Order: sequence, then structure tokens, then C-alpha cells
Amino acid sequence: MTVPSELSLGALQARIATALMAAEPAGQRLPPDWFGGAREGSIGLRVHRNTVLSALSHALRLSYVAVDRLVGEDFFDRMAVGYARSAPPAAPQLDDYGEGFAEFVAGFPGTEKLPYLSELARLDWQIAELSRASDDADGGACIEMAGGVRLQFAAPLRTYRSTYAVGALRAAILEEDLKEIERAGGAPGEYHHALWRSASGVNVRSLSESSARFLAAVLAGADGAAALSAAAGAQQSAEQIASALASEILPAGFVSIGKARVPERSEPN
Repeated sequence: MTVPSELSLGALQARIATALMAAEPAGQRLPPDWFGGAREGSIGLRVHRNTVLSALSHALRLSYVAVDRLVGEDFFDRMAVGYARSAPPAAPQLDDYGEGFAEFVAGFPGTEKLPYLSELARLDWQIAELSRASDDADGGACIEMAGGVRLQFAAPLRTYRSTYAVGALRAAILEEDLKEIERAGGAPGEYHHALWRSASGVNVRSLSESSARFLAAVLAGADGAAALSAAAGAQQSAEQIASALASEILPAGFVSIGKARVPERSEPN
């Protein structure tokens, strides 16, 4: 390969990278004299282009498992290649590549009957992020409630809000339950989820609005009283909130229950 001496290595790499990621033939061409006249540059780069785009598509497939299963391998590759060309990776490590894929697939041609696809992709990404997150040696948030109850939350743990039942939808897709896929992908609404990692992997649990408000407040650093106050913002009665917390938070796999710590008494001098 012969290139002009005044062209820096960085500039050369940028030209080749642009040609590799280009979709149109005109953008794929490189100056013929760079290749000694043996072959047009676009032909020589073809095998490398296929390798690069295949690797990026595979990296996205590992993070967007449910989306891949739902739309099928060929269609997923079309979306993945389109995304890779619009947002190539900025680093050689591909574990964290693809954060903007959910926004990219919103309205992608051919997905008109899948209005929930972008939200499903965002849930996939949240799960992929949690699977890679480092464990907190000290655990997650810890709060004390009335009655001497102490709640220790798992880490990592987060909440996720959506306008489609993507938690149930994702589970149905992975289980290949067509009836449940149709049901969960129905009319939009307001859905809340808790996401956390355990020894078995990343878990998703549906929450009511009051439970989601409570958990979000805890994760933001609120104490027990403030978290309960946040849950009350869901415009439910105290009995409804208490019932939701008892059935959704206390038995959940992301919280353990213990006794509140009793302050040590100082001995008189």
C-alpha cells in the first residue's frame, strides 16, 4: 500500500475507517494509487468491512437478547449494521458498545407493528449493564423502618419505568410464548419494574407505582420515612401503600429484613 508521505497515520486511519463503514459505493472508494493499481481499494476492503460489521452486530446481539429473538437474526443484523454505521464504537472494547441502539431502532423501517421495540431494547440494555456491573462489597442501600425493622437492599439494583409491559414481554419472548407476547405487547399504559442481579443472573420484577416510588426514593438516598412519603405520592391510601410494600418489596429477592440496630449506651463517668 502506497500513500502520500504528507498524510499522517491518524489521517490515513480515519480515511480507511470511513471507507469501511460507508454504505454507499462512492464512500467505500479509496484512491487507486494507494494500492499500486492492483485492485480498486473498495474491493480490497470488502472482506475487512464484512468482518468489522459482523463483529459489531454480534456485540449488539449479546446486549439486546430479547430484541434479537423477537425480530429474527436477519432483521436484527440490518438494524445493527445501520446503527454501527451511524454510531461506530469509540473504543476497541465492545462490552459497553450500543447504548444508543434503543433510540436508533425507534421507528426503524419494518418495525411499525412493534411500537414497544425501543422500550424493550432499553430494558435489554439495562439488564446487560447490570450483568456487567461490579458488586458492592458493602451491599446496597439500608434503611430503618418503624417497629424496629431494618431493610438491606441488594446492589446493583435499579428501577425501570415503561409505557409497555416490557418486563412480561421480554420473559415471554425468551420463553417463546406467542400468546403472552401478544398480550404483553398490547395497549400502552404505565409499568414499573425492579431490576437487580443475583447469583442466578439479572432479575426483573413488576412493581406498582407506589412500590416503585418507594424503591426509587431509597436508591436516591432517602430514609424510611422519606421513602414512605414518596410512595404516598402515588395517590393511594395508606392501606393500599402498605399492602403493596408488603407484597412487592418485603418478599422480593432484592431486599433482606433484619432488626434495626440499637444505639449503644455510653457508660456514665
